[in-house]
Amino acid sequence: MMDKILLILSTTRKSDKCVKEAVDIACKENAMLIILFVVDYEVPQKIFDSLTEEGWIGGKTTENLFNAVLDEYSVQGKDKILEIEEVAKNRGINYKSIVKRGTFLDVALSVAEKEEVNLIIVTRRKRSGLSRFFFGSAVAELKEKVTCEVRIIDE
Repeated sequence: MMDKILLILSTTRKSDKCVKEAVDIACKENAMLIILFVVDYEVPQKIFDSLTEEGWIGGKTTENLFNAVLDEYSVQGKDKILEIEEVAKNRGINYKSIVKRGTFLDVALSVAEKEEVNLIIVTRRKRSGLSRFFFGSAVAELKEKVTCEVRIIDE
């Protein structure tokens, strides 16, 4: 019996396949669906770090641009959540929505622990095995650190 299912979406993880899986399971199990959208500041930070190193941007411009990008990601997250909430309502699923800024792993771990979820459903971005070996995988690390089941949907 599952009480709470955590669907984790982020700036780079917005898979419709993943959403469908989470909604279907929540409906079947009569579980609460917790929809988390992580506004992952690591994504733009890496881009801006590279652009700053190359001399393309710097100073106050970078900070303003960085915040504007995060604001845009927040809007995208809220829009995606509204779509999922509509589907959940139509299927009679109890849900809760959360939008948080931070690193994907830190936010996901924090919400999973606070909400005491039974299942986490997340998408894994396409990357080579070599890339995962050298740079690690936030999803793999999440799976190692939580006590509940983690279902990874590859896209």
